Amino acid sequence: MPPRCAELREQGWAGSVQTVRRYVRPFRQAPAAPGPAPAVPKTRQITRWLLTRPDHLQADEQAQLEAIRARCPHIDALAGHVTAFAEMMTARTGSRDLEAWLAAVEADEQSGLRSLAAGIRNDMQAVTNGLTLHWNSGRVEGTVNKIKMIKRQMYGRAGFDLLRKRVILHPALPRSQNSRQSRIT
Repeated sequence: MPPRCAELREQGWAGSVQTVRRYVRPFRQAPAAPGPAPAVPKTRQITRWLLTRPDHLQADEQAQLEAIRARCPHIDALAGHVTAFAEMMTARTGSRDLEAWLAAVEADEQSGLRSLAAGIRNDMQAVTNGLTLHWNSGRVEGTVNKIKMIKRQMYGRAGFDLLRKRVILHPALPRSQNSRQSRIT
């Protein structure tokens, strides 16, 4: 009696050796088990790939993104919309291309993009200007963000005079601006 059958008998199995051999035969004839499937990239990784310029991706990342786009039509459509919007932003063709992009997004089945399109339509003129004109309020927004950060650091306990002094003397401003502003006050 083979050792494995003896092991089964010790555990209380009453069947024959032939039954065990018939059961095990297909497993012995089967080819080796396939290797593990490649790991599925995380959502954040796929998002980063979609938002990165294709020429800035490594070759293996480009290959993985292409494979994902080939398997999932929703991601492929999303990637097309993201690419079209990025081209519109970098080329500053918002006045010419925004309406067509919005129509394509609204015709798609992706609710998140349709919600974005609805938000853009609510402030169409500002978005068109932002995608067309070279002027922007980036520096102003950065300064406002810095002032809000300084104010949060004070936990709302200081008045305007202290906030003003901390903004003027804040190290984030270049030295020339600090010295010029301190002479003004």
